[in-house]
Amino acid sequence: MNRRFGLRAFGFFVLALCFACEQTAAEKPEHPKLLLRVVNRHFTVGKRIPSVYLKAFSDGSVECHEVKFGEHDKDDVKKMQLSADEFAKLTSALNESGLRNLSHVYKLQRFVIDSWMEWNISIEQPIRKNVTLAFAGGSGQTALPDALGKLGCLILELRRNAYGDDATYYNAACTVR
Repeated sequence: MNRRFGLRAFGFFVLALCFACEQTAAEKPEHPKLLLRVVNRHFTVGKRIPSVYLKAFSDGSVECHEVKFGEHDKDDVKKMQLSADEFAKLTSALNESGLRNLSHVYKLQRFVIDSWMEWNISIEQPIRKNVTLAFAGGSGQTALPDALGKLGCLILELRRNAYGDDATYYNAACTVR
C-alpha cells in the first residue's frame, strides 16, 4: 500500500511539473523572426570588413549597426520600431514575386581599385533568398530587376530612418526621400 501511494504521489508530481512547464512555456514571449538581414562588406586594401547594415524582424523592429570602414571601428547599434505603414511596405517588398527569380550576384560593371561595398542580402521570410549586390561610389551599377531595386531603395530608407546616416554612397539607383 505504501509503495502504491509513493507511485501515485510521484505520478502527481510529474503531472504537476509538466503542467508548470507548459504554463511557463506559454507565458514566454516568442522571439520575433528575422525577415531580412543586410550585411555590408567594405572592401579596401585587400581587406573585407563586414558590418550589419540592417536587420528587420517580424515584430516590426529594425536594428542597424555602425558601418565599419576599419577593423577596429566601434559597433554602435541603433534600433527602432517601424510604423504600421513602414512595416506594410517592407512585407509588400519581401512578398514581391520578382524576388524569387533574382540572380545570386550583381557585380560592379567596371574595375575598382581602391574600395567598394557589397551588400549580402538575406531574405528569411516569406521566402529564403540570398543576393549579393556590389556598389562603388559613382559607378554605373548593373540595371537591377524592379523587385531588387525597390527592395534596395527601401533598405536605404529604413537604414536612414533608423540610423540617420547618409546613404548617398549607395544611392545610384533611387532617391531616398
